Amino acid sequence: MGDASAELVSVIIPAFNARATIAQTLRSAQLQRYPALEIVVVDDGSHDGTGAIVAEMARDDPRVTLIRQANAGVAAARNAGLTATRGQLIAPLDADDLWHPDKIAEQVRCLSRCDRGTGLVYCWSADIDEQGMVIRCGIVRSEGQVYAPLVLANFVGNSSVPLMRRELVEGVGGWDMNLREADAQGCEDWLLYLKLAERSLFALAPAVLVGYRQTAGAMSRNVPRMRRSYSRVMRAARDAHPELPSILFRWSRAEFDFYCAQLCWSTRDHSLAAFYGLRALGREPSLFHRVSAKNLLLEATRRLAGNARRRSGAGAQREDPQRGKPVPFDALVQNAELRSSEAAHFAARRRYVEAIRVSQLAH
Repeated sequence: MGDASAELVSVIIPAFNARATIAQTLRSAQLQRYPALEIVVVDDGSHDGTGAIVAEMARDDPRVTLIRQANAGVAAARNAGLTATRGQLIAPLDADDLWHPDKIAEQVRCLSRCDRGTGLVYCWSADIDEQGMVIRCGIVRSEGQVYAPLVLANFVGNSSVPLMRRELVEGVGGWDMNLREADAQGCEDWLLYLKLAERSLFALAPAVLVGYRQTAGAMSRNVPRMRRSYSRVMRAARDAHPELPSILFRWSRAEFDFYCAQLCWSTRDHSLAAFYGLRALGREPSLFHRVSAKNLLLEATRRLAGNARRRSGAGAQREDPQRGKPVPFDALVQNAELRSSEAAHFAARRRYVEAIRVSQLAH
């Protein structure tokens, strides 16, 4: 694809106190092999020198623009970036995540093969730690009309994944800033995807092209606020489409409880991890057939028992042996075996959910 024929892609990076990661994140956008990019970084009231780092990098790359604003939240920052850009394709990137160099090119290629009614292309992502080493990687395949699968879970994964048509993002009003006003930030991207799924089809570029960084201070680590955000998003979905079966929302709540258990596990709050894991099982007992859920609950229980033994002087907790060497994000992208290990029960449930259609899709 030559420069003259390439459709302009607008990369929007909201950044708040991102000094530790912004240079690496911005560099991963600059190194995209796709030839037609504009990159806008919105410094959302940082006071740690984030803006100075971006300004220095922008001096050497005319594609990069820095916008500064008073702190207004991630949705407002993304909307400011949307207003300041002109590409017909929009690619958000959070200030601590990473892109593989082929991320945009693969998604544009996928979109070019799709019907005009396709408004969003997603890819797979890998959770990475603060050093860029892979923690976990999961794959989900859901394409076409995906409103019901999106209610079940945010399979797009995170806000650094999608490539979206501007006309659709602007048509739904961009990212919803009301969640911040209700102290319910965290699911702005999920809410946007649901709105887009009412109006368009989704497609998958089947490759691991995003590194989703897990840090202790990330917005998604605030579990109470994330749960408030989730509840508001699901309430909006139920109100908009009362024809959706109640069991879909029960399954969704169980999936989100398990997600919260994983968040608590990552912050070493093993008691809450066990609490939310058991809560998920209470809503959907079949989750225990999922290897990740079973392992988390068993390990949380073991650690809690070990803590109790230490308090009683009964012995030290035995650490788990290392299970293989850590894998860097780029190495995973090159060598990942992209196979689903979905159990039969969940495969059947997925087929049922994918067959659900909302009564009226907006146009």
